[in-house]
Amino acid sequence: MILETVINMKSTFLILFCSFFIFGCNDKQVKEKNTYQILSLLIDEFGKPIIPPPPPKELSHLKPLTDNQIDSIINQKQEICIFPIFRRNNNNFNYKKEYDEEFNKLVSDLKNSYTVEKIDISKIKIDRPYQLSIVDTMKMRENRRYIEKNFDKLLSFYNVSYNKKGTKAVTIIGVGMGPLNGYTSLVFLEKINGIWKIKNIDTFSIS
Repeated sequence: MILETVINMKSTFLILFCSFFIFGCNDKQVKEKNTYQILSLLIDEFGKPIIPPPPPKELSHLKPLTDNQIDSIINQKQEICIFPIFRRNNNNFNYKKEYDEEFNKLVSDLKNSYTVEKIDISKIKIDRPYQLSIVDTMKMRENRRYIEKNFDKLLSFYNVSYNKKGTKAVTIIGVGMGPLNGYTSLVFLEKINGIWKIKNIDTFSIS
């Protein structure tokens, strides 16, 4: 009787352990899939060439760019390098009324969402004709103008903070084009009908 009880307890423990392991693996896979979908969206958005501003009033004879001209600029080939790991967030962000409660919580959770996971560019799927590569950090340290001489942009990604339902997320992206030429932004995202959309961008650092 005692032996049977012990066997049943071991069986129950094994079942529970396997269940937690399977659900944990599934959760990790779903999170990874969402993260690379978000990275792909961010590259499409932040990798775009800079659109020239409209002409000033004193040059009213110049016409603003047409939609076709803007699309042509946006879809130009870009050489984009990516920092090899998710960077650590060391910023403290204050509560903002313009963010809803859930987004404010996700912002505060950013510091706790850090890992040293390497970025796998083979999992990034983008729609624009951008050439992606992982940046050589040694060459970056040796030559401060390495990025502007060899690439259009350097994109640095930070870990993504998700809500429990996996329908809202906040992350940080750094965009660099050369020494003292870049910015860092908080990005707020929401998954709508299975597709991630950027809801808001809050740039908090410009160099």
